[in-house]
Amino acid sequence: MFEHCAAYPCYCFIRLHFDGRLDRSSLTIAMHAALQHHPLLRAIIKTGWGKRWSFPDDTEPSIIWREGTTGGPLPPAADIDLFREPGLKTFVVRDNTKTELTLQFHHACCDGNGIARFIEDVMVNYARVCENGPGCDHPPTVDVSSLATRGAYGLRFWSTLKILPGQLVGLLGAIQFWGRKPKSVIAHQARSRDQSSPSPYPSLAAFRFDKANTLALRKAAIEQNVSLNELLIRDFFLALWKWQQDHDQYNDQHWIRLMIPIDMRNKSYRSLPAMNQVSSIFLDRRGSDRTDRDQLLRSIRDEMAVIRKFQLRYTFLFFINALHRIPTALRKSVQRDECKTSAIFSCVRKALWRDSLPRQDGFVRVGDTTIVDIDGLAPIRPHNCLTMLTVKYAHRLKLNLHYDADFVTPAQADELMHLFVSNLNETAHPSDP
Repeated sequence: MFEHCAAYPCYCFIRLHFDGRLDRSSLTIAMHAALQHHPLLRAIIKTGWGKRWSFPDDTEPSIIWREGTTGGPLPPAADIDLFREPGLKTFVVRDNTKTELTLQFHHACCDGNGIARFIEDVMVNYARVCENGPGCDHPPTVDVSSLATRGAYGLRFWSTLKILPGQLVGLLGAIQFWGRKPKSVIAHQARSRDQSSPSPYPSLAAFRFDKANTLALRKAAIEQNVSLNELLIRDFFLALWKWQQDHDQYNDQHWIRLMIPIDMRNKSYRSLPAMNQVSSIFLDRRGSDRTDRDQLLRSIRDEMAVIRKFQLRYTFLFFINALHRIPTALRKSVQRDECKTSAIFSCVRKALWRDSLPRQDGFVRVGDTTIVDIDGLAPIRPHNCLTMLTVKYAHRLKLNLHYDADFVTPAQADELMHLFVSNLNETAHPSDP
């Protein structure tokens, strides 16, 4: 809530592309049923003695329908005021044979994996309505009562004590965090908080790998003893530096800092409804690290191993909680006009993997439609004009670059995507010596 402002709204987006026309009545019923089990997406904030969530029982989904040509840019974002309305907006565009379903979420209510869970429920509900009619049952797939303990992140007294020694390593990382001064990937002056962007928002550049190339990337990660995400992060660093060089922004001594959201849902929290349940870690690298791509990958792998070993995903949350206990400290820290991260790199787990809907070649069938592609966008923050979100669907890896069109042109965004894809193709298919 402290981060959200007119200049840099905290909105997440997902767009599903369908072969076939979604039925208006069935989708409305499906979303209404899903909202009953995901209360934060129908909640508003009440003020009085402090701020608290209120959950109206009669909330109807906000869906804007339009008949027209599909395949265009994302719908312009709508303003969401959580003090007056729920944090979810829905936009549907249909032509004669296709449908695009776009959902806009306020990040205070939901994160990437929460969005995925909500979408799965909506699609399952839609299929039930199409098959059994509007009066069918929609049993819950989540435990709504777990919302009451969401701030504990699955920790109890003894488990908290167990991870505290490891947080000393996190303290060293925090010292590095504040000691280093990351640079924006492209020099610019961030907008003032009350100044909305005059450019199209959101703005997306995307690329999807086919099954064969996605599998080749997985094999390359296994051969180098790293995760696919670590491989993607290495090649994104390399793409950023080359892109900076092409636009006279590169300095081999400048720190580039990637903020990487980390899902905090553990085994006991897998039944959580949609909510914001993420922490963040930060990877800092200098341009001089680009000279040895293998060493760069090893350094990322080793740093991620330390983060997992000492459970440093909790460090950021402990730090935020400490600031929150000091009057105005968290607000001032969040709203300070300085570059805290250069870019955001977010990896969402496989999309639509929990549901029991029929599939063909990995593509989900919903009623008489098929989901053929998925776009996802994470928020853009001040001094951070690029956010990369990766999602895997139907055995295919999708790259989604959300860019700030005030400072990055569509051509520049396409250039960066081309560099990233080229790096990944080189990784997946290294030339013979």
